Parts: sequence; C-alpha cells; structure tokens
Amino acid sequence: MKAYKKKLVFLILILVAVLLLAGCQTRISDSGFSQKTMGKKIDSNIYVLNVTMLGDVISNKDMSAEAASRQYSDIYGYGNMRLWQDGKGLVLVHVNSISPNLSYVKPGTDIVLKTTDLKIMAITEGYQFEVKCRSDYEPVASLENNEMTNDRYDTHELDFCRMTTPEITISDGGEG
Repeated sequence: MKAYKKKLVFLILILVAVLLLAGCQTRISDSGFSQKTMGKKIDSNIYVLNVTMLGDVISNKDMSAEAASRQYSDIYGYGNMRLWQDGKGLVLVHVNSISPNLSYVKPGTDIVLKTTDLKIMAITEGYQFEVKCRSDYEPVASLENNEMTNDRYDTHELDFCRMTTPEITISDGGEG
C-alpha cells in the first residue's frame, strides 16, 4: 500500500509541476494579448496636434459595404446593419505642431489620422484645427500560438482623434 501512495504522490507532484509550468507561459495568439507582454507598449499620453486639412475626409461608411448599412425591420423589431458609425474616418493632414513629441510623427510632415469626430467631416482643404489623439499600438499581423511578439511586429498610428474645439482657421499658406 505504501508503494501505491508513493506513486500517487509522485503523480500528483508531476501534475502540479506541469500545471505550474504551463501557467507560467506567456502565450500570445490571434485571440488576444497578454498584459504581461503588451502592457509596456500601451501609450497613455494624449497628443495635441495643430494640423492643416489636405483633402476631403474619407469616411469608413464610404469605404465599407454601403449596402450593408441599410436599416431592416421584421416581426421581432428593428435593427441596423451599419458596419461603421458616421464620423469615423480617415483624414489627410499636414502636422504644424505636436505636443508632447512623438517619435513617428514630426512637425512639417503629412500624415493620416483616424478620427471619431463627426465635426471633422465638415472641414475642407486648407483649414487649420486642433485635435487630441491617442497613439495606438497594433501588431502588424496576428501571431501564431506560442509565438512571442517583438519589434518587427510593431506598428503605430494616431487614433481616436477628436477636435479640441470646433474652432477652425484658414491656413496662411506658410505652414502647409
């Protein structure tokens, strides 16, 4: 009977060791990211940019399935199949200034912003305005099971951009 108990205790210890080792693994897959590895890449700064509009806003609604954005109705009620909200869009701008500094965006360069502000859709080329944005980290591709992320996957963009005020001014042509 003692041999049986020793084998049982040995098997339990092996099982606990395997579970402990498995629990210590940081596994990244396309189903999500571990805060242990991605937390250091999250930028909590808010970036304030003075920009000049270079063209028309391209709305996600215009780029995505317009036919799928129609409202439908049936015996169970109403629903809306819009894939994107009005006001989400891409904005081509010239950066006049940015605060605080950001490594991948410099004053004097032209960039694309992702906006969630409907007011920006009313601005036309040549107008200056101020936006607040987040620097959004995303890996360039989904990772395979047990594949660890590294710098070659890093991409960054300015996202969630919103106007600080509804004020716009016409560019004098010297900055943009």
